[in-house]
Amino acid sequence: MKPIFIIAGEKGSGKTTFITNISDLLQKNGFVVAGFVATHDIKSDSYQITDIQTNEKSPLIERIATFDQRPNHFKFFSEGVKMGNDCIKELLVHLPDIAVVDEIGGYELREQLWSNSFTQLLESAIPLIFTVKERLLDQVLAKWEIEPTHIFSSADFGNSNEAFERIKEFLC
Repeated sequence: MKPIFIIAGEKGSGKTTFITNISDLLQKNGFVVAGFVATHDIKSDSYQITDIQTNEKSPLIERIATFDQRPNHFKFFSEGVKMGNDCIKELLVHLPDIAVVDEIGGYELREQLWSNSFTQLLESAIPLIFTVKERLLDQVLAKWEIEPTHIFSSADFGNSNEAFERIKEFLC
């Protein structure tokens, strides 16, 4: 069974910083890492997607209404959604040592954003690390029938080196 690592935490807990630090450590140690991270601009309450390999960036979503108007409280930028799907499709062709997806959540659970691409990625042999909100973890595990190798929680976020060492064991 391929290794699947999950980083679970709530909004603002440091999931993206943690996955970025782990990705950097993997790359510095000679591993090919592909995929994307989604960074949050708190001031504008918007998200930008960044391709890990090319550092190309694209707007992904921006808040346009209050939370009580969900799921229509965000505006999606088609170029950002396309970029996420293209990142996953590309890594399915040019196999990295590990794929990174930040994040899988409510939209994917409702068959939106990169749900289909993520399903293809899970069906591949590529080792994977992805982020998810802690409150959605059980739903994500059940929907895709994922048996994770390890789940990192917010208590782990302060020690990227230890997480890197754990992941490295499964990649070598």
